[in-house]
Amino acid sequence: MGRGRGRPKYKGHSRHFTSREELEEERKKDEEKQRRRDERGYDSPSDSEDSEEESSEESEDESKEHKKKGVEGLIEVSNPNRARKGQVKTANVAGETSQLTRRQKEELARQNYQRLQLECKTDQAQKDLARLAIIRKKREEEAAKNAAAPK
Repeated sequence: MGRGRGRPKYKGHSRHFTSREELEEERKKDEEKQRRRDERGYDSPSDSEDSEEESSEESEDESKEHKKKGVEGLIEVSNPNRARKGQVKTANVAGETSQLTRRQKEELARQNYQRLQLECKTDQAQKDLARLAIIRKKREEEAAKNAAAPK
């Protein structure tokens, strides 16, 4: 059958909340277990946490190194399709370094164009200025006509 057919499932109806009595019973059971462990001489959780911290420091050093899966540690594999760690920059592969990246070059070109635009040295800026001059001239003529015309 297709999705969405049949009776709707009311999620709120099946909620179950633990009562205070049940929580108290669980807490008492946990305390009893802990008391029995202490009587038998098992390590307390605080002691095991200290040893876990020491082992976690050691495991961090090991995890930084590549963990080899399966027989990878036994056999040296030279698969060209195997995924490599991270990306390799083309400059590192070719052995030569370029001065600027493409994005940096584009940003410099954009800044240079904006500077020329502000100085009105670009073709577009000169055309805009010519259009503005024509509009000003028309407005002056219309203002002169309006001033000369009797009301």
